[in-house]
Amino acid sequence: MFEEFVRWSQQRMADCAARQAALVADSRSDEAAFMQIRSNVYGLFLAAGQGLRGDLTALRARLDSIPAAWEKSLAQAEAHGDETKAHIERIKLETAAAIRHFVTHLEEHNHD
Repeated sequence: MFEEFVRWSQQRMADCAARQAALVADSRSDEAAFMQIRSNVYGLFLAAGQGLRGDLTALRARLDSIPAAWEKSLAQAEAHGDETKAHIERIKLETAAAIRHFVTHLEEHNHD
C-alpha cells in the first residue's frame, strides 16, 4: 500500500517538474517557483513516509501536524498584507490536503 503512495508522489513530483519547465519556457518564473514549492511538499511527505517505514497512520499524523505551522504562517501573512507569502502558504496547504486525501483513500481501500 505504501508503494502506491510512493508511485503517486513521484508522479506528482514529475508532473510539477514538467509544469515548472513549461512555465520557465514561457518566462513565467514566479509561477514556476510556486510549482517548485508544490513539488517540495510532495517530496517532504514522501520522505516523511519513508522515514516512518511506510506507516500510513503515522504519516497521516504528520499530515495533521506539519501543516499547522503553515496555517499559522498564512494567518500572519494575511494579517500583514503579504499576499505572496500567503499564496505560498496556501499552495503548501492545498498540496498537503491533496496528499491527505490520497492517504485516506489508500487506508479506506485497504480496509475493504
